[in-house]
Amino acid sequence: MEENMAGDGQLPDEELFGLYRRWAAGGTRRHTAERVLDSGVAIIGMGTALAVTPTADARPGEQLRPVTWSGKALASAAGMAQVRHQMRRIARESRPTPNTHPAFALISERPKQRRALRRYRAWLSASQGAA
Repeated sequence: MEENMAGDGQLPDEELFGLYRRWAAGGTRRHTAERVLDSGVAIIGMGTALAVTPTADARPGEQLRPVTWSGKALASAAGMAQVRHQMRRIARESRPTPNTHPAFALISERPKQRRALRRYRAWLSASQGAA
């Protein structure tokens, strides 16, 4: 499931549906992407845009804390961890905290990723055993 926000059995749960309902009700996707692009960012993914400004009344120009690490692979992983961290906050109906340090986001995401991978491997083994 996208962003590891699935419920039991890797199925969408009420928390995920609530998140998508809030996005749809606000009609913020295009508006958010436009505001982020207008702030000077050359390229942006929708997840990154929504992680910073999930509602139409967000402050313009707000961006995630930049990852200035020299290792490209680690910097990329930290950037994605920042987005996942913010999306989880939004799903819990908390305000995004764009100034979260990339190292904190990366370290806090590791256990969640490991848990999700363990669940996926168990599901995969069970589905292959049943076939």
